[in-house]
Amino acid sequence: MKKALLLVLLLGAGALLASYHVGNQHYYPVTQLASSDGYSFHLVQDRVDTRGACGRANDRFLAPVKARCAQCRVVYARCERELHGLQLRLLMGDPLPLHVVVAPGLRLAMDGQPATLRRDCEDMAAAIVQAGVASAACVHPGVMRRP
Repeated sequence: MKKALLLVLLLGAGALLASYHVGNQHYYPVTQLASSDGYSFHLVQDRVDTRGACGRANDRFLAPVKARCAQCRVVYARCERELHGLQLRLLMGDPLPLHVVVAPGLRLAMDGQPATLRRDCEDMAAAIVQAGVASAACVHPGVMRRP
């Protein structure tokens, strides 16, 4: 009986610790898209507190993209606990060799046709504002941004 009680107590303590650990995790919704005309898009959204919220944030971003861009392919849409490389640089606002659309809650790096990329970035920022976001701006390569 004592062994069973001890086992139940240990299992309960383990479950409590696991619950605490999972409850304190944070996730970044990250997405990469590619279009048939040679564009690629790398998106980092603001951190969320649960994996479910992260998945919903990716879904909210992708739904209008899929509706408006039939030739766009989702390379990945995932929830990261830690960011590295381009994703971390986007989040931190580091200067990048890419055009970046910055809006509340997201940063979107664009790579594509050099002749039209600047205009396309500015058009993307304008479209985000037209969709109801308070503000969005295209930041040109090499410029420091605030996250």
